[in-house]
Amino acid sequence: MSVRSVEEASDALAGGASIIDIKEPARGPLGRADTEVWQAIRETLPTGVCLSVALGELPEWTDQPDPARSAFTGISYRKLGLAGVGPDWKAIWAKLRDRWREGPAWVAVVYSDWQRANAPQPVDVLEEALAVGECTGILIDTWDKGRPSTVDHSWLPWLAQARQGGLTIALAGGLNDSRIERLGPLDPDWIAVRGAACREGDRGSGLDPVRVARLARLVESLAPR
Repeated sequence: MSVRSVEEASDALAGGASIIDIKEPARGPLGRADTEVWQAIRETLPTGVCLSVALGELPEWTDQPDPARSAFTGISYRKLGLAGVGPDWKAIWAKLRDRWREGPAWVAVVYSDWQRANAPQPVDVLEEALAVGECTGILIDTWDKGRPSTVDHSWLPWLAQARQGGLTIALAGGLNDSRIERLGPLDPDWIAVRGAACREGDRGSGLDPVRVARLARLVESLAPR
């Protein structure tokens, strides 16, 4: 469950979310929240709650300082989008990972609408994620939040390759109840939501605890028995 504040994090946890993903939706599909928000959430939630952080897009880090190493304390996963990258994105991402070597595991990000995002093709991101040791998972998201994910059964060979390589798989991108049910047979490890858990389904609004609990029950019902 993606959250932007301590209050939302508490609501998400109380509603049954298994992973608390910290982001700022006003800053883009993987908008980075201020590190002070990470710290406040980390200090408020019980020890052992799984936390992940969104770090925006790779090109954003060309003109801003790296976060302090201590900022990632208590964080389990970090993810960084690849929208707007150039042909040398692999080398640039590798240098950034090298600078941030100590810290949480990486979750590689694929945009299902990669053409609109000017991002690498899913097959290329998967290839790189499998080739580097820092990635333990891969997220399929949408860059344009006005459009739902286009992931369907045609992605099964891609998903199988990711699983065979030992990556955990997260699905996101404009998911509501019916789309989550449709994606259930793909057997993802995680279902990631924001908008569907917010008031009136607006990802820019605050979380609705009733929606959070309903979505948590739905995702739990899809888990293999």
